[in-house]
Amino acid sequence: MLKLISFFALSYAALWFILSHTIGLHGFLGHYMAAHPFIIMGIYGSFIAHITITAMSLSFHRHHTHKGVVINRWVDMPMQIWLWMITSMSKVDWVSVHIFHHAHSDQPKDPHSPLQKGLARALVLGVFDYTRAKSWPEVEKIKKTIPTNKLEAFMHKHSFTGPYILTFVTILLFGPLWGGVLAILNFLVSPMFAIGGVNALAHWWGYRNHVTTDNSRNLGFLFPLNFIICGELDHNNHHAHMRSCSFRHKWYEFDIGYLYLKILRTLRLADLRNVYSPATLKQELSKKIVELIEKDYRFKKRCEELASELNTNYQELKIQIEAYCRGEKVKLEKSVREFMEEVQRTLKANQRLNLSYI
Repeated sequence: MLKLISFFALSYAALWFILSHTIGLHGFLGHYMAAHPFIIMGIYGSFIAHITITAMSLSFHRHHTHKGVVINRWVDMPMQIWLWMITSMSKVDWVSVHIFHHAHSDQPKDPHSPLQKGLARALVLGVFDYTRAKSWPEVEKIKKTIPTNKLEAFMHKHSFTGPYILTFVTILLFGPLWGGVLAILNFLVSPMFAIGGVNALAHWWGYRNHVTTDNSRNLGFLFPLNFIICGELDHNNHHAHMRSCSFRHKWYEFDIGYLYLKILRTLRLADLRNVYSPATLKQELSKKIVELIEKDYRFKKRCEELASELNTNYQELKIQIEAYCRGEKVKLEKSVREFMEEVQRTLKANQRLNLSYI
């Protein structure tokens, strides 16, 4: 690492000297940066973060790790190259560590968990835990199962060549001073938004649509941040249904990454293999409500009483309740809707307490 830092420092000094005696210290575009530094940095940072995390989410995460979608290689490889240049990450490393994270989510072996390491460490120093995890024996075993082509193998073997190329281009465009600042900003994108934002915040605070064995949470209501992070903040949805290439499970949630995938599918550049949607969530909820009515004597008895009051039978009323929960246009009496609300409250309480009926 010390040799690498020394190499970057010497290269930076050489570039500074060359540019100052050729095209100038502002490079080709640095004078725009110097005129409005904070505005340009804000726009640049938001744009670069969204492009980078989108590539990471679609390629590394949804395609290569969980295989909920298959993306055409002419789209996938440019995303991988960009991630290599801006973060130094390769498919082999990222996918293997992420598989390991899911296998041990919020347990002592999880390299990302804020519950195990503390929120501050997961936010600020999570990138170092990721770097260490890449060389763990268990992770090395996972790496051997991941297929790679020649270019992917090259990027894995020469991880820091990519950032060096991008840093050179950035300094050439914006000059040694502002180019150096933007190069640092480039490299901070993944630690700040992916490792810190998703793996730290979304395992610490937020709401839950699903009961999982970890502490994954949804933070999609932080819309500007969730847009930048390509919908990844609806993290509980993802941990509950890992293979789904959509992280939107309720009508008010929004996953810009899934919208991009649908555009790619329209262009025949992606094949959506597994999609969990708000409709799927409603279907699961309807089955759980009917199951709870069947297994809880109080609810079953009350449902039978309601059926008698409405001049129908128990089975027919249960079918209507299930259809209503699925979102179908079924008209229910106020007494039945109130009954359903009580059942749903009990279902949510049981899920929070991890209770079930035998």
